[in-house]
Amino acid sequence: MGHFRRPLDGRHLVILPGTAQKLLLAQATLADLKQRYPARPLDVMAPAALTGLASRFPEVDRVWNLPEPNMGWKLYWRAGIDLQGQGYSRAWVLPDRFKPALIPALANIPERTGYRGMYRYSLLIDIRLPRKDLHPHPLDRYRALAHDIGEPLPAISSGALKTDTERQETLLREHGLTTDQPILAWCPGSLHVPEPGRRQAPAADHWQLMLQQALDAGWQIWLFGSRHEQLEIDHLLQQMDQGIREQLVSMVGKLPWEDVVDLLSLASLQLGQDNPLALLGRACQLPVCLPVQGDSCPTAENGLAARLGATWMQILDWPQKLQQNQQ
Repeated sequence: MGHFRRPLDGRHLVILPGTAQKLLLAQATLADLKQRYPARPLDVMAPAALTGLASRFPEVDRVWNLPEPNMGWKLYWRAGIDLQGQGYSRAWVLPDRFKPALIPALANIPERTGYRGMYRYSLLIDIRLPRKDLHPHPLDRYRALAHDIGEPLPAISSGALKTDTERQETLLREHGLTTDQPILAWCPGSLHVPEPGRRQAPAADHWQLMLQQALDAGWQIWLFGSRHEQLEIDHLLQQMDQGIREQLVSMVGKLPWEDVVDLLSLASLQLGQDNPLALLGRACQLPVCLPVQGDSCPTAENGLAARLGATWMQILDWPQKLQQNQQ
């Protein structure tokens, strides 16, 4: 199959998805592009709420604001016009909607790669068909866009997210946190958890057992979750003993994504559900444990973070995990 003729110079641009979960899955695509084109600056566009998180990707040189999905097409039009003359030679459009594909076309970027979608034939040059039979996981479907058609995907090699040491110290002071004990990051929220993991999630008494074992072993526990999970996590905590609740430090709904990166990177181990925070933990190079009830565990293809190396485990295996990761 013939290949597109690629310019020898110019910046690269990636239009990122509009949710934290999909944006974190897209980091492996950025790593593939950086590995294939190490001399090309790599810029991204992300929604305003996620630009702080996107700026922490080690592969990214510059972050542009992407209009929100519910905004009118005229804002996307303006975003494309504003990119004209920025020296871009190639763009990848990861969202499958019409409006994001407008931006690189209006920016006059000569090579534009993305999956087929409604009204996108006139906007993209290198149009692909998603092959769910070859790439059942969405992470791999994103990565396939970074490679030639039919080319096998290499092993995932994403780098750890960048951290801000000064911001870490500020957050520790603001929330009264210390690092004199090993830190367990607990992320029990079920938002965006795929069905197999949600169905086998631990009950409140199982969570309490695992947290008590961690406290008895000398760990401190930091609780993370989004503001959309606040009510769910509060209900979960109400089912636990007061002694457990009083020893937790909760950051649920209090932090933007980039601050979560700075605190999560201080932890030694993460425990929780297969949610976007599990993806974030793996992006911070943390060992992530996903406990499940029952005798069998979901497969990596049926989950999110497991595809990036998070570990499904039986609840009885938790003490061993604590011992292995205690510093």
